[in-house]
Amino acid sequence: MSCQIIDSHAHLTMFEPDEVPDVLKRARAAGVCGVIVPATGADDLDRAAELAGAYPDIVAAAGIHPHEASSLDDGLKAHLEQTVERDGIVAVGEIGLDYHYMSSPREDQLRALEWQLDLAASADLPVILHNRESWGDMERILRSRAGRIRGVCHSFAETPEAARLVIEFGLKAGISGMVTFNKGDNIREMVRALELKDLLVETDSPYLAPVPNRGKRNEPAYVVLTAQRIAGELDVAFEELARQTTKNVRELFGLGPGWPETAA
Repeated sequence: MSCQIIDSHAHLTMFEPDEVPDVLKRARAAGVCGVIVPATGADDLDRAAELAGAYPDIVAAAGIHPHEASSLDDGLKAHLEQTVERDGIVAVGEIGLDYHYMSSPREDQLRALEWQLDLAASADLPVILHNRESWGDMERILRSRAGRIRGVCHSFAETPEAARLVIEFGLKAGISGMVTFNKGDNIREMVRALELKDLLVETDSPYLAPVPNRGKRNEPAYVVLTAQRIAGELDVAFEELARQTTKNVRELFGLGPGWPETAA
């Protein structure tokens, strides 16, 4: 099948290495021609970069997730600075704030986020942002960098007003399978408040599998189900949504209009 859509956020580092070829084969069969794989911490920084080097339809992001923020010492900072220079790394991520689990203290999360935003700016890379129950601090930080930041708030689940602010600040909104959930009315409302040029589509694999696969392990092939629901909410053809969100991904991450040429 020809290239239809890109999964802008899939944690393929959380799959067994020998599973990845079949996962990508199923994705290609569904029309998913490319996948962005964000790292989450010291344990998968190298693995994300290695996946980007091993598969022509994968690029990666390098970052420390807020759950791991307390681990961002000088040694890990140096490792991260080196990793963002590697071939196939197109963003700093997944970074951000998560006040639901508080796996790292708030102060550590804030310091890690600010440092990694500075790293992205110095490397001229977009960011992939995580936000959960932390919008007050996230808005403040993004507002302070408005017009000087680009990237995506992945799996965004805030209000339509917050989503419009994200766009105003210079970012995109990443929409995950939560838009298909029975209790996803708030996300569907948010989606309807945005334009196609503002959106990316993602799985957040292996999490958040869309209906009718909710409860199963998510994988990039399922991004088509999420995209179909978004297209329905916006009353546009799936093909139009796929074309525009794929264009958004390529432009945001500097991939060029033909990526991934060898996998399409």
